[in-house]
Amino acid sequence: MQPSSVLLKTKCLWSSLFSSSKSVNCLSQAVSVRWYAKKSKSGDECRRAIVDIPPDVDPDCPQPCDRRPKKKEGILHKIKLKVIEGGTNFGTPFRRVQCKPKVCKEEPVPEPKALPPPKKKVPPMPAPRPGVQVSVLGADTAIGQYVALLLKQCPCIKKLRLYEAKETQGSECSRDLCQVVQDLQHIDTNCLVQAFSCACFELERCLQNSDIVLILESGYINVDMPFDKRFCYQAPIVKKYTDAIATECPKAFVIVCATPIDCMVPLVAETLKETGWYDPRKVLGSLAVPEMRASTLAARALCLEPRYTRVPCVGGTEGESLVPLFSKAVEYFDFAKHNAEMMTEAVRTAPAAVSRCDGVCNRAADLSEAHALAGLVTKVAWALLCKDVPRVTGFVETDASQVISPARYIANTVELNGAGVCRNLGLPKMNDSETTMVNLALNELCEKQKLAIDWHCKYCSSSGRLDACQFQFFTPHQSQRFDDCAYATL
Repeated sequence: MQPSSVLLKTKCLWSSLFSSSKSVNCLSQAVSVRWYAKKSKSGDECRRAIVDIPPDVDPDCPQPCDRRPKKKEGILHKIKLKVIEGGTNFGTPFRRVQCKPKVCKEEPVPEPKALPPPKKKVPPMPAPRPGVQVSVLGADTAIGQYVALLLKQCPCIKKLRLYEAKETQGSECSRDLCQVVQDLQHIDTNCLVQAFSCACFELERCLQNSDIVLILESGYINVDMPFDKRFCYQAPIVKKYTDAIATECPKAFVIVCATPIDCMVPLVAETLKETGWYDPRKVLGSLAVPEMRASTLAARALCLEPRYTRVPCVGGTEGESLVPLFSKAVEYFDFAKHNAEMMTEAVRTAPAAVSRCDGVCNRAADLSEAHALAGLVTKVAWALLCKDVPRVTGFVETDASQVISPARYIANTVELNGAGVCRNLGLPKMNDSETTMVNLALNELCEKQKLAIDWHCKYCSSSGRLDACQFQFFTPHQSQRFDDCAYATL
């Protein structure tokens, strides 16, 4: 190679180094030049690139500074070198990397917590069961004690109060009422039984806040006793009971079971009218006993279970005024006329027949009558609690829009609800023989009710006897034939 060509290339090289960046880029593609350090003072004959020599380690701060030094302008700063095992390679500059030792913080070990004592799950208390309070007036008799035993087992009765009338004569009940109450308390039901005595003047206490009042006969009455004598014996007692009811529990449902019921129901109604607390929906005479006997007799005659038969009784509650409708015992079946008359006579004379079966016994049908009365009280209790709308047969005041008759109080089928008697179904369709018996029964009922109203006006009315025009207005006209009366049913 000639020297002139070498000088020319050297001149071009130096001119390219100090020219613009564009010419540098162009020349860098063609020529690659690397500068080396001078010979070291330590006598090391090895020549190394300056960028390959690592900086000295500072004893105060051994870690390299993270901040990179400011790059100097020049080509050497545009070439990245990398040191690999003491050699050189194009790449990133050398940097000492050291991992900082991880310092684990010792967390305090939590002390084991004591487990809380196990909580015993207490079952929630059930809501108090709704119930009614029943007062039984005349519970010192055997039938009163049997009724109390049956009502103690009724789940809808929360309190049962028994009242004994010591002033009655001829009572043959050997057990004291307090002993009976102590005996009834051992029965495992939620009904509370309490005793009240007439000797301590506790009639008002017995009737306080009562929902149902059951008026029974006070003492044993001979079934052969004349009707007028029985009425005069029971009327003062029933009048006393009714006055106390109007004072202590005027909104109670009154069930009259004191015989003769045909006269006692009008007497109770007139007494409540005088006090201003009369509600015809809350007074009912019981026909549970004759209806039970008629239904049992019809079931035996037909060889059926008694629950499949029901014989409603209309008219009155005893004697000739009682008319059991055997044509309604089973649907689409009617007894022969002579069989129906025979069974009707058996139902009417059942109290006398039962009392004479044991000779001298005045009254022997206490168990069956108590069962029938307890069933009636239970139906009324469920109806007052709005749990059922039962149909029962009761001796109630008639509605002029349903029945026009000489008697104002007639026994027929009614429906009960929370307000009492909600619907009077009136008299059903009857055959000819039953229609004739009902006609005679209504005339007899008119006489009995007139007797009760006259007694009340004479002995008990505060306003005295009614004048002539008022008495004539309230006295119904007696009809000789059933056809003279108009009957309508709902």
